[in-house]
Parts: sequence; structure tokens; C-alpha cells
Amino acid sequence: MARDLSPRPFRSILCPVDFSANSRAALRYAAMLARLADSHLVVLYVNDPLLATVAATRRGGRALMVSADADLQQFVRGALRSATPPVATTLLTIAGKPPREIVEAAERHGCDLIVMGYRGVGRASRFLFGSTTEGVVRTTTVPVVAIPPARRSARLPRADRTSLKRAS
Repeated sequence: MARDLSPRPFRSILCPVDFSANSRAALRYAAMLARLADSHLVVLYVNDPLLATVAATRRGGRALMVSADADLQQFVRGALRSATPPVATTLLTIAGKPPREIVEAAERHGCDLIVMGYRGVGRASRFLFGSTTEGVVRTTTVPVVAIPPARRSARLPRADRTSLKRAS
């Protein structure tokens, strides 16, 4: 039988998460892409360095990382509960500044794609990424897929529904 020598679109996909609903959606999207491309999924959580420093002085530095590892495992298990077939996944927890750590993790693990959620603030949300997503997009050479926040509701505001009824 001949070997399949066709290139895979992505060998490895990085999905940084922050335990938010947006990052859960991004993780599901990344897992779907990894499954379709038969690629490896790397899920990354970056601990805030200030929080890590405070925890290190109070409980020992390793306690925060162990807790974050357990939280990450639970988050991924919950987000990908219905994923069939399962995808090969590596979970990473590190401390540092998120944009820099995400870019370095993508390079270190040979990732061909970064899939991450973003959230905008206020009316500018249609035009601006979150600061972490923007920092990653500005500094990486790896393509980034930014998953937007879920829409709240497709329902029209009350005034618009009333004017539509009158026009009918």
C-alpha cells in the first residue's frame, strides 16, 4: 500500500485559553480544525505573572501552577466532552505575559496556526481585538484565527419590532 504523501494543512495548532466562554468557543473550533487536518492540538494557559508572584510568596510557587494545571484539564475536558473522535492534545500551563508566551509557545511547539478567542469592549468591539489577541497578531509570523464573542441575540430591539409591524 502506498504512503499518503499529501501535505497536511496544519501539523500542530495552538489554542491559548483564559477559561472564558470566548476561549471555550475557540477551543472547540481549534479541536474541530485539528480533527479535520489530523493534527496535534496544543492548549495553553498563561498565568498572570503578578498573581504567580503573590501565590509563590504565600503558598509556594508550585501550588499555583498545580492548581492551574488541574483547572486547565477540567476546562478542556468540559469544552471537548462531546468531541468525537478525540484529538491528540497537549496541555501547557506557564507563567508570564500572555502575548509573548503565546508567540513563544507557537514557535517552541512548531505550530502552524493559532486559534484564539477575543473580546471587544463597548462600541469599538467591532473594530478592536482584546489586548492579548492584538499583541499576538502584531508579533507572530504564525497565522491567527480570532474567534469573536458569541452574539447575544438576533432579536430586534422593541422599537425596531414595532416599526416593522407598522410597515407590514
